[in-house]
Amino acid sequence: MSSLLGHATAGLTVFLCCHHAPGASRQVAVMYIALAICADVDYLAVWAFGYSANPRVTHGLLFALVAALLARTALRSRDNAPVPIAGLLIAALSHPILDLLVGAHGLPMLWPWPMDVSLPIGILPSAGSLDPANYFLWRNLIIEMGILLPFFALLIAISRRARFRVILRRGLLIAPMWVAFVMWSVQLSR
Repeated sequence: MSSLLGHATAGLTVFLCCHHAPGASRQVAVMYIALAICADVDYLAVWAFGYSANPRVTHGLLFALVAALLARTALRSRDNAPVPIAGLLIAALSHPILDLLVGAHGLPMLWPWPMDVSLPIGILPSAGSLDPANYFLWRNLIIEMGILLPFFALLIAISRRARFRVILRRGLLIAPMWVAFVMWSVQLSR
């Protein structure tokens, strides 16, 4: 599974791609981040009651759709500027997609059909045990951010119509480091 920071950064990235105006509401930004994290709501049952859901239906397409629709309804009731449902849905879907990129286990993305979706190799490292003293947590977090941040920056630059030359020049500078992080991560999953 991807890290909380990875999921939150994905939600913020979707917000920045969908809302270019300087007056975009902080509440809307928080909603995008919450949507990107909310698939792990089932952990509350684990922590509070020791109950582990199987399958984790919160990591499915149906849950993402319902969460995005609920978020849209909540934002509409506050008379904010229109919030694109596509952006909210992408934020909600970013969670299972990032977890899928870890490749550690299958996800019930097509629930209620009893079929798990998985990748044969992990592109992102697993978050690991959430213990501040855990070396692997911090190592994997650095690797994950080394992979995700350049990609997210590219998405934001494209959405804001940055000049192709600027994107290319910066991309050529960052690409070797990005490739090194991807190779490091893939090497860990073998």
